[in-house]
Amino acid sequence: MGETYATQPRLHRSNITTVDATDPVDTSGAISSKGYKECRFGITITGTDLASLETHILFWNPRQEKWFGGGKRTFTSTGQHALVADGRGAIIFLKVTAFSGTSFSLSADYSLS
Repeated sequence: MGETYATQPRLHRSNITTVDATDPVDTSGAISSKGYKECRFGITITGTDLASLETHILFWNPRQEKWFGGGKRTFTSTGQHALVADGRGAIIFLKVTAFSGTSFSLSADYSLS
């Protein structure tokens, strides 16, 4: 039996059309998974001549006040994709780290369980 997600999908990022040049400066656009184990991203990618688009899950370290990189995933097609991060209460951010192609647009919703 699959995972049951306890929250309704919420918007994390919308209409991202460029690679994120740096990590976020703070946690204001991030997801708090406090009280939950997993964060499931529903990612929509559109674009022209998409060869690859890489995402990287970032985790916030509150003691050091820095982002640390977790898993990466490379998408090679447009459409709807799912990505699950084992957040275990962490503050999480989905960063776009690389792109090859003509153009893209990424939007990501999230649900917590």
